[in-house]
Amino acid sequence: MLSRKVVTRSGRGFRGYFPSKKLNRSVQFESLLERDAIRLFDNSNEVISFREQPTIIYYYLGDIQKRYHPDFEVVLRGNAVLHIEVKPSLRLATKELSIKYKAISRSYRSKPEHFVILTEIELRAARNQDFYQLINNNNVKGLS
Repeated sequence: MLSRKVVTRSGRGFRGYFPSKKLNRSVQFESLLERDAIRLFDNSNEVISFREQPTIIYYYLGDIQKRYHPDFEVVLRGNAVLHIEVKPSLRLATKELSIKYKAISRSYRSKPEHFVILTEIELRAARNQDFYQLINNNNVKGLS
């Protein structure tokens, strides 16, 4: 069950469905970068399963509790679980989003899942390296 619906009649940007062979179902995406990430997950031998908009994560920005929906949850061989956010690198350069994702990252310190942000830079690099190498380059600790 999705924590929120991705493909709706309203909304901006490019949204759609990717036919996943690994999951044997269509996976919703809300950007071309998310579609590219799904393609990476679907074709990676290291990825056992994945799902879009898997859950709601609560985090604090100052004294205010906020909600966050990770784009994907990915289960790797060895059962490591990643929550992945897919964003264009230019958007991550903004101070507001930098503060937000640092706060979200801090909230994952007490969770069993790992938090990873993938940009077009990592997704392009993924064409030339395996998924573990990509994730380890993203400083995810504790993966074998």
